Amino acid sequence: MSRLRIARLCFLSATLFVVSCNSKPPQAAYVPISELEQTFGRLITVANIPTPDQHGTGDRLGLFSDDTGTVWGIPLMIADNGDLLGCAPPKLREFSITDTLPGDVEIVGATNEPNGWREGTGKLELLLRNKKGELHRRPITAGDVKDGLVCWSKSPPAQPLPYYRLASGNSN
Repeated sequence: MSRLRIARLCFLSATLFVVSCNSKPPQAAYVPISELEQTFGRLITVANIPTPDQHGTGDRLGLFSDDTGTVWGIPLMIADNGDLLGCAPPKLREFSITDTLPGDVEIVGATNEPNGWREGTGKLELLLRNKKGELHRRPITAGDVKDGLVCWSKSPPAQPLPYYRLASGNSN
């Protein structure tokens, strides 16, 4: 459901009875990249988090690859002192897989899919190289944090950020 639709429902509900629509899920902490790499593997590339409309945040996203071949999409920020930090909800390893990567590919980059219109950036897409050296572009799907601590955008407007958990096509 879109934020605009939720805002309208909150307004309509508030006219009938008292509703708390301003409560925000608790915020997960941004921590040094070195801490995230211990749990989610090496940082392999970065991109901007896609936005569905002009209410985008401009927040960064890091893609981390662990020893099992799982790729994790985790929000990033640059601290005031210049340090690169990332935010992973504590239950991230329990969240659903959002997409599956083809087997035997290497991620060589990530970008936002252009959509040709000012209503957003389109899906996150990966640039993949197969064993033959051929390059392929592949849009991937994000997931929303349903409960627990949430990573919030660090640039306006403040909003919960999605996560990515990509399984390897080589996984069983």
